[in-house]
Amino acid sequence: MAGKFSIIGKAGVGAMLTVQATPNTVFIVDKTQKNALQVGGHSAWAAAYDLRTNTIRPMDIRTNTFCAAGVILGDGTILNAGGDLASEYPMDGINGSIDGRRRLRTLTPRDDGACQWKDSADSLMNSNRWYPTLEVLEDGSSVIIGGSLEGGYINPKDNPTYEYYPSRGAERKMAFLERTYPLNLYPLTWLLPDSRLFVQADYKAINFDHVNNLEQDLPDIPHSFRVYPASAANWLTPLTAENNYTHTVNFCGGVSLTKEELVGSLLDRPILDVLKLPADKSCTSLNPLDTKPVWTDFEPLPEGRIMGSTLILPDLTILVINGARYGTAGYGERGNASWMTAGASYAESPTLTPVIYDPKRPKGKRWSSDGLSASTIPRMYHSTAILLSDGSIFVSGSNPNADVYPLEDRYGTEYRVERFYPPYFSASRRPQPTGLPDSLSYGGDPFTIELSKEDLFGDTKNINTIKVTFIRPGYSTHAINFGQRAIKLQWSHKKLDNGGVRLFVQQLPSPTIFAPGPALLHVVVAGIPSEGKFVMAGNGKIGKQTVVPLVLPAIDVSVVPPGSIGQVPSAGGTSNAGEASGGSGSDDEGRKNAAVSSRVASPAILVAVGLLTLANLTLL
Repeated sequence: MAGKFSIIGKAGVGAMLTVQATPNTVFIVDKTQKNALQVGGHSAWAAAYDLRTNTIRPMDIRTNTFCAAGVILGDGTILNAGGDLASEYPMDGINGSIDGRRRLRTLTPRDDGACQWKDSADSLMNSNRWYPTLEVLEDGSSVIIGGSLEGGYINPKDNPTYEYYPSRGAERKMAFLERTYPLNLYPLTWLLPDSRLFVQADYKAINFDHVNNLEQDLPDIPHSFRVYPASAANWLTPLTAENNYTHTVNFCGGVSLTKEELVGSLLDRPILDVLKLPADKSCTSLNPLDTKPVWTDFEPLPEGRIMGSTLILPDLTILVINGARYGTAGYGERGNASWMTAGASYAESPTLTPVIYDPKRPKGKRWSSDGLSASTIPRMYHSTAILLSDGSIFVSGSNPNADVYPLEDRYGTEYRVERFYPPYFSASRRPQPTGLPDSLSYGGDPFTIELSKEDLFGDTKNINTIKVTFIRPGYSTHAINFGQRAIKLQWSHKKLDNGGVRLFVQQLPSPTIFAPGPALLHVVVAGIPSEGKFVMAGNGKIGKQTVVPLVLPAIDVSVVPPGSIGQVPSAGGTSNAGEASGGSGSDDEGRKNAAVSSRVASPAILVAVGLLTLANLTLL
């Protein structure tokens, strides 16, 4: 199945938002619409998809979640925030669903087939938010940014404020949102190592100190409009010791228009024939914490794309899937304008073939669809894609319509669910590491895992190919995976006399570099990832995290007996040929004056991480 799609089942509801936080279940949230699936005497607008049986269980959300947002918090709770006005559909004797614009819905995810959303009038934000942005902070809470007071094509009634969950009191004004109105829905946001937030909307960008409400202007993003409704592919470069854990934000695609051309007026539909607007191909990146930040173009997409979902794969390559070649996100009333020839959709010509970015490929060949098949299902507005724990991709949704429309109509409501299998599924065997932990701390001693001879594919030279990656897949909606980020953990090793290897793997550097909460731990050998295990980053609670000095993994040595997993290697031995060395550790743990391979951060990097840790602790 490598590089191919497989239709595996039906979602029962439109997959407008999807998230996985347990090994066997994907939780799906829809807007209020007339789905045939029923729960509590009304159409279901949420479901739990069982990956073992490809069956669904309806879940009872009673408020309108249209264009909400979500994240997984530091204690593992799934948070879904915002939505739109009450719908017209009867429900339990109520004339329409309940207004969802202020709602905070929570779910404690389990695979037991019984967990339910909490959707209570007692859990509200300070104000209405349609298209807000959520990002997890270093204490495992969430900041909630912006949105509109009610729905429209673009922002009809701005809410230029931010607040928190759990609440920290009244909402606060955010000048950046006022400056970028009305092109500021779902502002693209990432937590930075110094506790500030990078935020991008319109063509503008800032570093935002949300604690003190201070904004640092950054250069305007070039070439193209990137936020909704242009909905460009976006991601944070995987964090590694080699790149000094530099937070690089990346944007590919979108629509090359001015604000005036895109907006024109605040009608519920575009004033242009957007179906003739080609999607942009350009890609650009920025290091927001550079002394003089500059946008840097990199290899463009093979074809223009909007609404492309971007996923960081376990091997740290970047997958872009779904989307369209023309138009924008959104939908209108069918026949409401003469140019509306794609049903209600404001986009046309779906991009059916995924593309993968690998920065290690030669220039000009870093984006590639080689070996990747096309899907047969258009995935445009209200489609989603998330990384599953086995390394495949759960692809679902697409409904550019106000309600349920049959597939016979152009771009009707899509319930079918696919799995896409990246190229590493060509392997006849996956690594099966033993000893994976249940949680990772911020700093502290390395943890220990083992790989067998078979996991190394019979060749100890494959030790040099190993990556230990930790990925939060995020909460997928509208070409955004809220909270998505990845880090490559450093390690050293001892060869075992049975042909296997013992790895000594670092803990996490800082909660600002990787915020608390569950994420997938993979071990990748020769480009083939193990199945991921959900591992808790931090203490499993929302609140200040314990941060201690990060201890370097110890020296690599040649051969030791198997079966003593968890022991710390003794001093002595040699590092891998060609590996750089440096660093030291405590004598009683066998690290004193020990040379450490280049898989381990230099002391300078650790000093930088330590300074950032001190900085973020002062803000908590």
